[in-house]
Amino acid sequence: MRSFLVLVPVAFLAFVAAPLAQAPARPAAAAKPAAPAAARSPFKPTATVKDIMDDIMIPASENVFNSVSSTAGPTGQVDKVPTTDADWADVRKNARLIVEAGNLLMIEGRHVAPASAKSEHPGVELEPAEMDALVAKNRTKWMLAAQGIAEAGLTALKAIDKKDVMGLSDAGGDLDEACETCHTQFWYPNEKK
Repeated sequence: MRSFLVLVPVAFLAFVAAPLAQAPARPAAAAKPAAPAAARSPFKPTATVKDIMDDIMIPASENVFNSVSSTAGPTGQVDKVPTTDADWADVRKNARLIVEAGNLLMIEGRHVAPASAKSEHPGVELEPAEMDALVAKNRTKWMLAAQGIAEAGLTALKAIDKKDVMGLSDAGGDLDEACETCHTQFWYPNEKK
């Protein structure tokens, strides 16, 4: 009986081990599957940066800048501030356009201007192809500049939602600074201060 108990496990091991010995050797560690390729952006920009500036950013920012002003006139100082709900709604719409213009500027593959465009102030402003090259070389700075514009628009929106005239005026200053930061890096970086 003892020999039977010894032989059964030995026979079982031989039965199991035989096919394993004939099986091809497996690699010690399974190879990791290749990482999926980075997804391509679904965005296909058609407007240039110049288009966004001319059609969205300039009109919207002028509305925000001019919503709070003080001018000297023949009868004394004239202060302009949003007073009605319609005034606040109009400036809010334009602040929201500024935020979205900043977002649009972050879409990859957007050219600064059409290939045929030329600088209006050669020697001071870069040519569009030079700006495109500068944006491509300094993509991180470009993204930060565009985010700065969007953040200035968000600051304006917060002031507008509180109907805070002074906060709106300050946001206009933030917006001016954000725009100029972008311009001095990518539009006229060689301008003498």
